[in-house]
Amino acid sequence: MDSNPYQPLVNLLSNILEAYTTAFFVFDQRNRRLNLAAMQSLSKFIPGQISLPLEGSGILSQVQKVGQTIHLDKLHEATPSIPLTLPFYREGESHIKGLYAVPVAGGAGILYVDTKYGWGFNDKQQKWIKEFADLLGGLLKNREAEERRQSYARVFEVLNRLDEVAFKGCALDHYCALFTAEWSELLGMDYGFLVVKEPDKKNYRILGCTVNTPRGLVTQSFSTKQGLVGWVLQNQKNLLIIRLNPATSDHYLFSPGENLPHQGTVWGTRGQTSLGYELALVFLSRQVIEWNADSERTVGHAFHFLQLLLDQIYYKEENEALHTYDACTGLFSATAFESRVEGLFHASMQSNAPFTLGLIQFEPWQVLATKVLPKRIRQLQRDLASSLCDALPPGVLVGQLAQNRFGVLFAETTVQEAENQLIELAGYGKIALKGVKGIKLHPYISSAGFPQDGAKIEELWPLVNQRLFSAFGLKPEKAVS
Repeated sequence: MDSNPYQPLVNLLSNILEAYTTAFFVFDQRNRRLNLAAMQSLSKFIPGQISLPLEGSGILSQVQKVGQTIHLDKLHEATPSIPLTLPFYREGESHIKGLYAVPVAGGAGILYVDTKYGWGFNDKQQKWIKEFADLLGGLLKNREAEERRQSYARVFEVLNRLDEVAFKGCALDHYCALFTAEWSELLGMDYGFLVVKEPDKKNYRILGCTVNTPRGLVTQSFSTKQGLVGWVLQNQKNLLIIRLNPATSDHYLFSPGENLPHQGTVWGTRGQTSLGYELALVFLSRQVIEWNADSERTVGHAFHFLQLLLDQIYYKEENEALHTYDACTGLFSATAFESRVEGLFHASMQSNAPFTLGLIQFEPWQVLATKVLPKRIRQLQRDLASSLCDALPPGVLVGQLAQNRFGVLFAETTVQEAENQLIELAGYGKIALKGVKGIKLHPYISSAGFPQDGAKIEELWPLVNQRLFSAFGLKPEKAVS
């Protein structure tokens, strides 16, 4: 079977009509060109492969745009204008007496026939041409349906690959780079960019891009007040420019000095996650491309899934942060601190290195809580946490175990060494509250360590708590000296 389904019909029609040239053109909507799909001709002035821009296709342009059949007879007087009227003929063609051009499948194609043997085509011949045009239209629709099916299959393959990567828990930057590369290739675009602007920030940065992006752009941040990408973010609107104009001062994507083409087509869409991160997905081609609404919808659905994935990642990070750090002071939470104590304990056992766990508790906290507003209490917690972190040596971990209790973890430090640091720290820790007469906070400390006080983690926590409880029975001065 002929790989070109249109050629047999074109040959048959040409033989029936004894035509000089019979040609079937298919309209490429994306690139706005008329491409020769099948031809039979006696002319030596017509090339075997033809692709005409719609605006430069002579009489064919009128047929495609208006959608009306054109029948010209007694054409011998117009012979000198044939290169303009019928630009698929090279210069030198002449003596064409009549032509007939009919739109196929509503302008998706054009069937063209001419003759040198008679003045145009009679009614019966015109009827044959229209019937063959209908047959070609049926084949064209079948071919378009098959191409659409293949396109959907490619879309499904892309979505499937992206899903596999997403649900394997790959790194975010890898997924975003893959996302832009896959959709850029499917859309026939040369460049793809995924950018993000964090809440309350004026600048944005590239989160993922195709590999041909200049490296200098990847490491920069850009203002939303300049460039087409900034326009998408600032105006919160989608953008489509079919033909970029290099002479227009603002027809650049990120910054005026970027090394990107500025004569093709650019399309950008925006989105926002539930946590307030603003996103823009932008594609750029070197050549002008007629944008397809189906492509826009397809990428829109994929972009929505990407936003949900980012929400999931950011919520996971927020959740981990809430479990890891105290919301008031920013120190390690009780659970996170206990986990690090356990981790350091096992590491110390393997390396036979000492470590010490210390506690500092400020009293009388309950009396203070009855005299001061909760807002002032939270500020005092932050002040205490800040003073502890500033006074302790680098590498010492501090955790917020309760409103007035802090855990301190010393790596590779004996109990005596750590206790000396705690005593010195506590000695300067008395805080007189402004506006609260007669109340002073006194620090109480305790410590326990490996291997001096126990060979199991289960032994250290009860011991350090018991020592802290015993310190409460001493006078404040003796509790820290």
